[in-house]
Amino acid sequence: MNRRSTLLLFALAGLAGCSAPGAAVPPASPSPGAAPDFGWPSRDPALSSGFCFTLVHGLAPAQVIEQLGGTELERVEWLRLVGGGDGEQGRTDRFFVGVARIGEYSLIVEDNGALGVTQSLVSPLSEGGVVAGYRSDAAGRGRLLVLRDEDLVLDYDSAVPTRLGGSRPAEFQAALRAVGLVGDTTVTDPTRAALAFLSEQTGVPLTRDLLAERTYLLVTVPKM
Repeated sequence: MNRRSTLLLFALAGLAGCSAPGAAVPPASPSPGAAPDFGWPSRDPALSSGFCFTLVHGLAPAQVIEQLGGTELERVEWLRLVGGGDGEQGRTDRFFVGVARIGEYSLIVEDNGALGVTQSLVSPLSEGGVVAGYRSDAAGRGRLLVLRDEDLVLDYDSAVPTRLGGSRPAEFQAALRAVGLVGDTTVTDPTRAALAFLSEQTGVPLTRDLLAERTYLLVTVPKM
């Protein structure tokens, strides 16, 4: 996240910033008609310290920000949002997130953040709707949450893929197996599989092209 902009230096003096947007090298675009490339985050240096993508159904970005108690700082493009991939390193009191609209969903993007898999924060966003979030850490370990109407219906950790949490994990068993998140003792690429799962569940393919073409509201959210 590029925090060296004038506004952020003024509003949040003393915070460490991310490197210039040129740090990220986009992969080649897929051929027309090709299957979506969901393995791109593992090849993108801007996300090398980890990331979190969260889809919130039925709420506009402004509503998401309000419910999270966030403060909007400015509008940024993708490479300014993820920057050099250091994200929230060293921050213990707040999350830094980008929020954008994709169809019927609001997308929350975090560079090395975990707001999207912090149940106490995202559960209220699912009231009357659905929240689906996936976080990958620097080592590639992934955690996937699905909430419906403030009920955690699925909690998946790639470190223990045979132990599904949530109130309705059996409902997702076939979909998780289809993308390769369960059914084997070793999950070699949880990010690729998890993004395929999110695409199947929400209809939103979180490809790099889709994320890179958007403008984001850069928001700070207090950690509770």
